[in-house]
Amino acid sequence: MIRMLALIMILLAPLAQVRAADSNELAEQAHEVVRRTTTKVMEKINANRHIYVSDKATFYWELEDVLGPMVDFRRLTRIIMGDHYFNASKEQRQRFALAFKRSLLSSYATGLIEFTDYEVRMLPPRKDFDHTATNTLVDLEVVTPSGKVFPITQSMYVNYATRTWMAQNVIVNGINVGKLFKDQFDELVRKNDGNIGAAIEDWIENLEDQGRELRRPKGAG
Repeated sequence: MIRMLALIMILLAPLAQVRAADSNELAEQAHEVVRRTTTKVMEKINANRHIYVSDKATFYWELEDVLGPMVDFRRLTRIIMGDHYFNASKEQRQRFALAFKRSLLSSYATGLIEFTDYEVRMLPPRKDFDHTATNTLVDLEVVTPSGKVFPITQSMYVNYATRTWMAQNVIVNGINVGKLFKDQFDELVRKNDGNIGAAIEDWIENLEDQGRELRRPKGAG
């Protein structure tokens, strides 16, 4: 799952300005910007792969500088925390979002090197789905060197503040990633007898343990 999240992170950025459109046109827009962004990011990855090999931390922070500002981590945090989001303090939400951001980007940096021989296929836009500005689906396939196929469905929405497409959830090989993370956090809340603060601290500790080796190099922004 972490390896697949690495590829998913490619598609978690704002993609392009959206135009007013009907269902089919929305699907075409989202499909095209996902295709264009995927191609652009993969080209950048391939050009800079040597950085990852020689200096993992530098590569991580280069990715953070490029992708970090483009991901709506506040929205993702609300999705994962669910109703618990409203019972958390502003500081707790911010710490949760930051740890989640670092974890995903760490998974991204760690997994990129393994996607050298993977193929990404864009599937035609769905014609039997009512695509809207709040939920437009984009389907892809990731094909491994051995020929194994991982289907991916990306749920896109329009960020009206920036008038751009952004990803709000993804289903990988039948696994709803947003729901998976939400269920994990719900379980932490239960284990902590409803103590949101303690659950957040456990969540953050788990995430930070995964990426503790990645620290911004001296002199980096």
